[in-house]
Amino acid sequence: MSTILLVDDDEADLLIVRQAVSWMGYSVVAVERGRDVVERARELKPSVIVLDRDFGDREFDGQSLCRALKADPATSRIPIVLLSDQAEEDDLAEGLDAGADDYIRRSEAPSIILARIQRLARFRRMVETSLMNDRLVQVGRLLAGIVHEIRGPLSVVRGHAELLQLLLATDHQAREWVAPILRNAKLLQVRLTHLMAAVRSGSNLAETVDVVNLIREALDLFGKGGDHRVEYPLVSIEVDPQPDSPRSGVSLDPGKFLLVLLNLLNNASDAILAEGRTGSIVFRVAEETIDELPWVRVDVLDDGPGIPLAVLDRVFEPFFTTKTDGSGYGLYLSSEILTELGGRIEASNRPEGGACFSIRLPAQPAVEAELAGV
Repeated sequence: MSTILLVDDDEADLLIVRQAVSWMGYSVVAVERGRDVVERARELKPSVIVLDRDFGDREFDGQSLCRALKADPATSRIPIVLLSDQAEEDDLAEGLDAGADDYIRRSEAPSIILARIQRLARFRRMVETSLMNDRLVQVGRLLAGIVHEIRGPLSVVRGHAELLQLLLATDHQAREWVAPILRNAKLLQVRLTHLMAAVRSGSNLAETVDVVNLIREALDLFGKGGDHRVEYPLVSIEVDPQPDSPRSGVSLDPGKFLLVLLNLLNNASDAILAEGRTGSIVFRVAEETIDELPWVRVDVLDDGPGIPLAVLDRVFEPFFTTKTDGSGYGLYLSSEILTELGGRIEASNRPEGGACFSIRLPAQPAVEAELAGV
């Protein structure tokens, strides 16, 4: 649900606009004091700010608030609608000069007001998506260059290790040193392919994989990519059926699913560390039947503070975040990836405390662990 920040000091106006906007499914947060507006806008990152042009207290009026919001980097891209009883030419010019994106008379029909607010909300989503895509493209190009630089020497290492393995006699003592070189070179090549797939656009490169092994790979990457000066939460995997039983595989693009797992790991870890303590993150993998079809379920559980109930239904919205330094893109991207892979993800709070993200993916017949490439 998108949020509208409504800035007005008239209770009657607040009620009228709130009812009109809420009717379209928006969450409305009202602010009646000028000094609170910029802070609340930074905190909520609303889709649109509806600002009373005639708003005034001892410190701020509507136009000065508009300028303050547009001058702040954290709120400058949020569309602002100035709402006024009148919209004379001079008023309109002053409002637009202050940075307003639209200027609406209260006398307009509610449907017109709502349509114009919705237009600005959609426009903001388009702009933010475009900016994020540009950043992802830049990251992808940088990563592609790094991967290219690594792949060349790695291919040489693997090639020479394979040649040594062929030339050495089966009982030669040096073979025990060659085997781990070759095994790890193959592993690095698989992981480079997965990392490239995580930022690659276009169609999926689906293959049947063992989800448990992909989780292990994500845990390894997460552990090696963290700040070693920080004590991170303990992470474990619980599997049902047990590890020695045949497991159902999943047909997906390993690189993209790896990105989902890393997003969830980072979010859970950040939530726990934000409380100034260590904790635990558990991956539970199980098989279940839905509508007589087999599915693989992955629950990611943490013992952090959980998700505030007021925003629980918004965590997968693009650019919505409760972090002060968050982009609000990770969970949205994860949801989009899983939908693309034929799965789904849900968020909930655990009764004992902490959050739970449940992933469901359509299962394939039982697979061997090697199919995951790890």
